[in-house]
Order: sequence, then structure tokens, then C-alpha cells
Amino acid sequence: MADVTTTVHWNGELSFTGKNAKGHQTMFDGNTREAASPVEILLEALGACMAVDIVVVLEKSRTPATRIEVTLEGDRHSPEPRYFTAARPRFDVWGDGIKPNAVARALRLSLTKYCSVFHSLRADLVLQASYRLHAAGAEAAGEYLDLDISAPTDELIEPTAA
Repeated sequence: MADVTTTVHWNGELSFTGKNAKGHQTMFDGNTREAASPVEILLEALGACMAVDIVVVLEKSRTPATRIEVTLEGDRHSPEPRYFTAARPRFDVWGDGIKPNAVARALRLSLTKYCSVFHSLRADLVLQASYRLHAAGAEAAGEYLDLDISAPTDELIEPTAA
């Protein structure tokens, strides 16, 4: 039996509706007139998957986030197939009492252990994650910090500015 089942229905032109086993629907549009393209949704899925991991890891460390936003950029191979060669997720994390090294640890755990979307992509994908930390209710500001993925997940290091 499959772990995940979903159905995609063609609506005409390049428009599709995906529906999972619980009935939740996602719209796709290859022309990007009425919905995001499948490629954009793949990039969004990467950001959402990593953000879920950050939420869970920070909650377990008793310093929960109050808000998270992810902006993603991706580079694609040319010519076809136009797979992603690089992805650059930038995370803005809000919360009180969260230390930068806790966010770095959560991101490293996401990329090395938990994020199923990341591990489903090509092994040669170059991922360059960065993040900023903000007090709850504050405006987003400041420099992004680059994630050092090579650092051990149990070692709390102070990140360097991007």
C-alpha cells in the first residue's frame, strides 16, 4: 500500500487540480494565469517543509516561533529538463528568546534529517539557506545570516553575517 496518494485532474488548457486523500485541493496552472505553476509549487513545498521543521524543532526547544516567512529563489537547468540546480530559501523567524544558533540548528536538522521534500530533489541541488531572527511583533530588518550546513547539528555555533 502506498504511503501517499493524490489525484490530479485536468481542467483544460494547462490548468490542473490536485486532490489528496483527505480532500484538500491544490490548483496548478502551467500558464500561471490562475494559479502557481507546478515548478513554483515545488519550490514552495521545499520552503514549507523546512518551515514545518523549524516550527517543530523550536517548539521542542521551548522557544517557539510566533511567525515564519520564507522567500525562495531557484535556478533552473537549461535546456530541458529544466530541473532546479540551486535553491536559496531565506527565512525570517519571529519570536522572543530564540537564539540565532537555535534557528541554525533547526535548519541543519531539516536539511540533514527531516525535510522529505529536500531529500526528494536531485542530489546535486545546491541549497544556500539563510535566515534572520526578529523579536515578536517587530518589523523584518537586518542582514541575513548564511547557514553553515557543514556544522554538526548538536554544536551550537554563532553564525556569521551574509
